[in-house]
Amino acid sequence: MVKKLRILFILSIITFSSYAQDIHFSQFYYSPLTLNPANTGRFDGDWRLSNIFRTQWGAVSKEPYNTISVGLDKRLKLFGRNFGAGIYFLNDNSGSADLTANKIMISLAYQTRYNDYKISGGIQLGFVNKKFNSKVTYPSQYDRSIGEFNPDFANNENDLNESTSYLDVNAGIIVSRKFGKIEPEFGYSLFHVSNPTEQFGTQKNKLPLRHIIHVGTKIDLSKKFFAKPRILYMNHKRAADMIWGVNFGYNLPQNNYYAKSIFFGPHIRTVLSQTDAIIFAVGLNFTNMDIGVSYDVNISSLTPATSHRGALEITLIYRSKNTTAKKIAIPCDRF
Repeated sequence: MVKKLRILFILSIITFSSYAQDIHFSQFYYSPLTLNPANTGRFDGDWRLSNIFRTQWGAVSKEPYNTISVGLDKRLKLFGRNFGAGIYFLNDNSGSADLTANKIMISLAYQTRYNDYKISGGIQLGFVNKKFNSKVTYPSQYDRSIGEFNPDFANNENDLNESTSYLDVNAGIIVSRKFGKIEPEFGYSLFHVSNPTEQFGTQKNKLPLRHIIHVGTKIDLSKKFFAKPRILYMNHKRAADMIWGVNFGYNLPQNNYYAKSIFFGPHIRTVLSQTDAIIFAVGLNFTNMDIGVSYDVNISSLTPATSHRGALEITLIYRSKNTTAKKIAIPCDRF
């Protein structure tokens, strides 16, 4: 019976894949390349390594859903202009559903200024492969003599592919401007620009456009305390959700060798008109590295099954030192 339920779950994923949200993270601000291609090379440093791990639904499945993404991007100076180039790999394993997705995306971005505005535009091109494990059994493989499913029986699913692959294209833009002591930024990214096709069975599903809007800034509340409010909105055809909240930070004493600041903050995720989860995040900011940990407390209609247990995320971002001279000094002889 458990295997049969797993089959139905996998088929439901395949059938409704065009209506479901893509993979996304609670700490979206620590996964720059999966959030917006315009983030490529948009940081203070020569190169940046970003890593995020997410595990969820362990309370309702023997095998939790695990997602990991690793990205690397670098700032470039070409023809006197500011560019960024990067690459990221993402693996998503849907636990007992045996559905696995692998993505590898290459990013290119361009940064410029217009009057008082900082503008960054980017594009991503990559390859996506999705597959489900061949160990899955089907109704025709039920062996009445033993009362169990027998994988040695023919599954009679000649038109069902276990894997599908396609090329994908994403694009985005980020605009920021300084107003006194704050510099709010607005970002918009568009995923599946090429409308790629997924096909496991006879039906072809064209992936609809996924729209992302993200807004955020840093506000210095005093010399020691600061706040980073953020809003993220995503829409993917019939699916939509929003994450909004704030991280509060404390600047550690300057003689502290280990960390520059610590932060803690709540965010709320709403799916359509329902509140899905409360996200609690905590982390440390170093000179060249940020570490964050968050946990989603589920408060949706699934609470009886999850007992409020949601997702755990661990993030790490490392930035190399900036070796580009910000000021040019012309030496002169002294007599």
